[in-house]
Amino acid sequence: MNSMRLLIVDDEKDLCRILADRLHILYGITPDIAHTGDQALEMARAKRYDVVVLDIEMPGIDGIETLKRLKEIDKKIQVVLFTGHGNEERQRMAEVLGAFSYVDKIDGLPKLAPMIEGAFRLRKLLEDTYAEAALNEYN
Repeated sequence: MNSMRLLIVDDEKDLCRILADRLHILYGITPDIAHTGDQALEMARAKRYDVVVLDIEMPGIDGIETLKRLKEIDKKIQVVLFTGHGNEERQRMAEVLGAFSYVDKIDGLPKLAPMIEGAFRLRKLLEDTYAEAALNEYN
């Protein structure tokens, strides 16, 4: 997991710090952090991320719109929505827009790390699949 490029996007600065610390302990990675959707999009244009942990309720553009725009920047990016303001409609919208998973902050912290791992594995699989497809195109 050391090669995972991870971005945490949440307006709760303390939560971002806690998540970053836990993920560093678990996987030896140092995630980048953004506190708004606009900041996350700017960072995603400048650097390729494998996985984004994304809150829904944030000032400015919300997590659903940020998800949509992240997928426009990079179709293979994997997004785990981590929210305390979830509902079924938002969850369905997230799935339609291509989110990897949807985790509730209230009881989902233990679920978050396995979701990040799964999202990273899928990202790597998509990269391999696209590389193989590109090679096959030229053979």
